[in-house]
Amino acid sequence: MTMQEQLRALVERHLANLVVELARVSELLTPNSDTGALPLAQVVAAQEITHQLKGTAGSMGFSEIGATASALDENLKTLKKMPDPISAAQLQPALELLGSLRRIAESTTPAMSALYNADLSKLAQ
Repeated sequence: MTMQEQLRALVERHLANLVVELARVSELLTPNSDTGALPLAQVVAAQEITHQLKGTAGSMGFSEIGATASALDENLKTLKKMPDPISAAQLQPALELLGSLRRIAESTTPAMSALYNADLSKLAQ
């Protein structure tokens, strides 16, 4: 397997993992069906994942995913400073960002990565 093929396989794995991790964030940010509120601990856990996602997306050459994940990460950092539990109204902007991020991720292909077709000989110089 060539280095380019290895890089493409890595990009493909990271994109697939990103979609799985976004599903986990969605689960964490699902408010209580009775109260509409969300425990602060779930916001903290979701923010830890989004922080990793923004870094991985940037490293793997998915700039649009990285930018949207960064916006969600910042929103969740703000929510972490609020009193427990987080209300549905406070959570709404994060859920909208998450929806955008999921749509972007689901419509992204590995070939959309800046690294997928990169000329590795130029990167090595």
